[in-house]
Amino acid sequence: MLVRSFDPGALFPAHEGTILAQGVFSAEEIGAPFGCAFGVLKPGMAQKPERVPVAKLYYVRYGEATLRIEDEERVIREGDVVFIPANAWHTVRNHADRDFSTFALWWTPQGGEP
Repeated sequence: MLVRSFDPGALFPAHEGTILAQGVFSAEEIGAPFGCAFGVLKPGMAQKPERVPVAKLYYVRYGEATLRIEDEERVIREGDVVFIPANAWHTVRNHADRDFSTFALWWTPQGGEP
């Protein structure tokens, strides 16, 4: 059995220093076709906008932030699950006064997008 817990002391700068992240399980470690990590945005932080060839799921653990995917912008909150298609331009910004945290999964789509 493998169990990993969120550890604020294990957070490191990722996405060119625009978010804080903690890896959970590597794809190789668990033999999975996906990666996963915890992410944290402190108040005022914003992830550098990106367009990458992987699809993503964000589960919002706590907090509130503004997510932009292409031309659509939406506030996401604790308990929300968001799908970001592969190659979609996206960014997330913590506009609130407390930390925002997600658990993210990402993978290379096989045979196209749903």
